Amino acid sequence: MTFTDLERGFELAAGLLQARTYFDLTQKMISQLLMLEAVSEVRSYEVLGDTGKQNDQVQNNRDFLVRRFPLSLDADYVDEKAAVVERIIRDNPHGMKTFVHEGHPYSAIYLSQDMTPKRLLLISGQPEGYELAVFRGLARVYEQLVRLLDTKERDPLTHMHNRQTLDLILDQVLEFYRQRDDIDSSSQSWIALLDIDHFKSINDNFGHLYGDEVLIHFANLMEKSFRYSDFLFRYGGEEFLVIINQTDKAGVDKALERFRAAVEGYQFPSGDATVSIGFTQVDHNKPAHALIEVADQALYKAKSNGRNRVEYLSESEFGPVVHDEVELF
Repeated sequence: MTFTDLERGFELAAGLLQARTYFDLTQKMISQLLMLEAVSEVRSYEVLGDTGKQNDQVQNNRDFLVRRFPLSLDADYVDEKAAVVERIIRDNPHGMKTFVHEGHPYSAIYLSQDMTPKRLLLISGQPEGYELAVFRGLARVYEQLVRLLDTKERDPLTHMHNRQTLDLILDQVLEFYRQRDDIDSSSQSWIALLDIDHFKSINDNFGHLYGDEVLIHFANLMEKSFRYSDFLFRYGGEEFLVIINQTDKAGVDKALERFRAAVEGYQFPSGDATVSIGFTQVDHNKPAHALIEVADQALYKAKSNGRNRVEYLSESEFGPVVHDEVELF
């Protein structure tokens, strides 16, 4: 290995350090790997779970366990590399792996230890010699940066995506629909805001430690109730947000009502609790902040109508909100 080779390797690794988000990091990693002569293609995946959460509450859509990056929400999407991906997931090799599948050489970086979701980079080709050394170095840097960025982009209490990550993911959802000529009315995305009713009184009566326990139990209920193909966030305080994908209004109504009932019937550490929910449809012609404002007004509608209920508001119904008569906490 020459000094020039070593310098190039450091430059490639330094390029990854400039990333400020997981999505930016993955884009840079794909770009760096494609600079290696032996690499012809790189695909990135998130491995979300081992068993689907299929149920009849959301239009009988099959929940997917592997999400490809960049994001695809097409219910009929078929990845031609699915068999290769399934083989890696089945073998579960943490770190680097090289193998041949149906006569084609592949390499993989699979980050599976103590990581949710698991991350997979599937590389067509097998670097050798100097390029293999660079590949190994990039893989180590990438893993450490993924772990570091996860601490930044996830809520430390509930381990859900945080508000910062919401902007990135919602922009991807909007971009997916903007690139489509036709949008199936039975397979759309929806934004719902969920607020734990009278949460301030829980903190006042039982203390903030009990309040934190309620938030953790609430987040766990969300994880169990919604599918892997949906996106869950802690929006702030006692407020959560979910992006429900690949369904129509009837389907999202059922999913949110089912979750509302699950919260009402759950025994929290501080006793009973309920949730108010407001939701709206994702309109790719609107900016992200405008969609969240509509969902927020739908949530206010649920609060003002007695709480412990689900309310829908369309963008056309959206108007000025004056939160002066209803105690939201």
